[in-house]
Amino acid sequence: MKANASNNYTLSKEEIEGIRRIIARGIAIDKEEDKLYGDKRGDELPPELNTQEKIREKIKEIEEASGQKMKSAAKKIIVQHVLGDEKDKVAIMKKLDKAEGELTKSGQGVVSITDPESRFMENKKKRKELSYNPQITVDHGSGIVLADDVTQDCTDHNQLQPQLEMTVENIDGLPEWTKVSMDNGYFNGPNLRYLEEEEVDGYIPDSKQAQKMNGKKVKDGPYSKDKFVYDEVNDQFICPNGEILTRKGEYEYKGKLQYSYYGANCGEWPFKEECAGKSKQRKITSDDYEAERRRMAGKMSSEKGKEEYKKRKETVEWPFGNIKQNMKFREFHIRGLENVRIEHNLVCTAHNLRVMWGKLGGSVAALCNIKGLVANFAFRVSSI
Repeated sequence: MKANASNNYTLSKEEIEGIRRIIARGIAIDKEEDKLYGDKRGDELPPELNTQEKIREKIKEIEEASGQKMKSAAKKIIVQHVLGDEKDKVAIMKKLDKAEGELTKSGQGVVSITDPESRFMENKKKRKELSYNPQITVDHGSGIVLADDVTQDCTDHNQLQPQLEMTVENIDGLPEWTKVSMDNGYFNGPNLRYLEEEEVDGYIPDSKQAQKMNGKKVKDGPYSKDKFVYDEVNDQFICPNGEILTRKGEYEYKGKLQYSYYGANCGEWPFKEECAGKSKQRKITSDDYEAERRRMAGKMSSEKGKEEYKKRKETVEWPFGNIKQNMKFREFHIRGLENVRIEHNLVCTAHNLRVMWGKLGGSVAALCNIKGLVANFAFRVSSI
């Protein structure tokens, strides 16, 4: 969801460092002028040393020397520092420190000066804008939001466990018949293993299944990885021709351990090139969660899995529609992670009150008996 910040009012690490150098140089100049003219306000200095003019000239000199135009955000910060009193100057330096710290944390190329805790994320229209990532857990039967949060993560990969734990805390445990339905953004090994370890009945499609469910065409060749049977007991793959691919090596990719499987006798196989390309033999890459992925994919291929997953749209569509269309909440109005969390929580609370009021027929007396309103639920944790 869009943050209350302009995409253009951003700075890179180099630009922040450049501002610091200019400010430091300005402080040195001010000290020299104090010796000549005394400790006076800028408008009391001789005309040729007028502060505004000095800033413009200095910025122009820097731009000409570097051959690059300075961003308006950088110019504004420099002007504010030069014109500000000591309190303003301290605040500006803290602002730069905060921005630089958030830039390092985010790993992104630039940081918002208006709201440094926001992050560039891809929206529904495939455009990148400064945003936060709201998470909600919704009861299938009632449409009540059981848990909500806002994160700085650009994906939902790491949000399943926090949302589930928050839900358990909010409703004092999950009923035995609970079913949890999430979109493909949560389909990863650690999430699937967590669901199994917690004995939670989860339903999450892999990317290929999700595309098919959304009516998209999927490249599904006879020798794609999912056509190879995974033997969990022996940790090996069996190709469509019955050949065995065993684990031969391991390596690290983006901080995660990966395993290589190969060794099949592909020499005389007539479809070798279709399967292995120009390589001598087919190679498959996997990790420690192949078994969990296969079990979930099998579950989602069943009729029961497909039916349960259909409920997800019923569960989330109208809460999202109510919040975005009826309540007109399409972007955050305040800034900072903790602040937007409060704002989002208030919006979800307002949604819940509306739902309960409707479920209870608008009766004040009925508010005393809402037990059972929150029961069997399916949820989707996703960006609004």
